[in-house]
Amino acid sequence: MSARPLSEFEYNKMVEFLATAGRHRDRLLLVLGCATGYRITELLSLKWEQLWDGTAARSEVQVARRNLKGGQGPRCRSVRSRRVPLNERARAAIEAYAKEVPHLTAAEAAVFQTGRSQGGAMNRSQAFRMLTGAAVDCGVGRGRLSTHTLRKTFVARVYAASGHDLIKTQRIVGHSSPLTTARYLETDQDELDELVRSLAA
Repeated sequence: MSARPLSEFEYNKMVEFLATAGRHRDRLLLVLGCATGYRITELLSLKWEQLWDGTAARSEVQVARRNLKGGQGPRCRSVRSRRVPLNERARAAIEAYAKEVPHLTAAEAAVFQTGRSQGGAMNRSQAFRMLTGAAVDCGVGRGRLSTHTLRKTFVARVYAASGHDLIKTQRIVGHSSPLTTARYLETDQDELDELVRSLAA
């Protein structure tokens, strides 16, 4: 079964839980994933210099082509680096974590480090366990949640904010086809029924 997006209620509940628990690294991963739409491997590739100038959070983040999906394969020339502006919530989460761990914020250091690898980045399995564990601990539950939930949440937000413009959403999330974007969007049957009822006879 495919991953699902978080509702705004679920998202806010998880963010508040992680902040209250002092888990600023984990909160940053959640916030940044839902604010940028980067895939989990792209998020885990981030270095501090991409998010932090030494005193403040940057206004945008860019992931190099080599770290994007398909960026190192035979068709890598068709993949471009992807730049995303950072909203205030994402910048605040960056600053909170950077100020908590200034000794870990060397320019070339991984943002999402794991204590077991002495400065190395978390892997996908660790990120999955962290996110689903936090969801269970705060009462959201883990049903259909995965690391891809972050990207799906971003896609759902962009689609809603764009007035349900599929082409704009596709361009923002970096899909090669709107059909791919459409597969990310969950459709509520009650909404479809209401739409049909609203049509003029």
